[in-house]
Amino acid sequence: MHTKPRTLSESTALHTIADQMDHLFRAMLSSDDALRTPKCFRYITGQPHPLGNLAIFSRDATPDDIARDAAALRDAPLPTAILFLDEGTPAQRAAASALGFHHAESMPAMSVTPATLASTTMPDGYAIREVGPDDAESWSIAMSDGYGVPRGIGSLFGIDRAAQRLPGALRYFAAEHKGRMVATSTLCLHDGLAGIYCVATLPDHRGKGLGAHLTAEPLRTAWGMGYTTGVLQASEMGAPVYTRIGFRTHGHMELLVRIPQ
Repeated sequence: MHTKPRTLSESTALHTIADQMDHLFRAMLSSDDALRTPKCFRYITGQPHPLGNLAIFSRDATPDDIARDAAALRDAPLPTAILFLDEGTPAQRAAASALGFHHAESMPAMSVTPATLASTTMPDGYAIREVGPDDAESWSIAMSDGYGVPRGIGSLFGIDRAAQRLPGALRYFAAEHKGRMVATSTLCLHDGLAGIYCVATLPDHRGKGLGAHLTAEPLRTAWGMGYTTGVLQASEMGAPVYTRIGFRTHGHMELLVRIPQ
């Protein structure tokens, strides 16, 4: 166990959940040319998707910080994005808008406990298992295709990369159907919290409860290790799934994107 399990304070829950995401992205996505300051983490991979070219701004970033540190994203001939670790202030959002970024999503920051996590099951014909280095390529492909992002992005969150950058902190799960990986998730054990990431399901296998089970089952693994709080950052589309299995929302993070014409 990495740190003593912790519970969330309602007054700081949003910030705590957002900070875990910031930690994960800084560890997994840093490159030699990434910008890493206390107020901004920015990376540009060249992948043709906003998730591949992103700046995450801290809550105390000023409009001048945003104008300066997101300029490289404005100038890139690629889809790019800005993420605020909360809803962003009017001045922060105005600074992003001045660079050509527009609202994409308000991403709910959510948590669950053993007492509130609902029971979930796998549908007939599917099986869930924890996967390891031998499954790295298949997992990255399934995650990318499930999210509908370039496969190069899936590899940025992959098993081999985690072993080098966050050894022991990430555990990977997949659902299989007829020997093929069709859904994925990742459990991140950091700062006393069990975070869920990379929940993705191939289009032909959606609507069967795979995402819910691939969220809940890794958390049950964490409960067995002594963790008492699960957290995640949902998309607007995915949030109802998590609400149904017992998650509650503590606030939102603001995602803005810029798609060059």
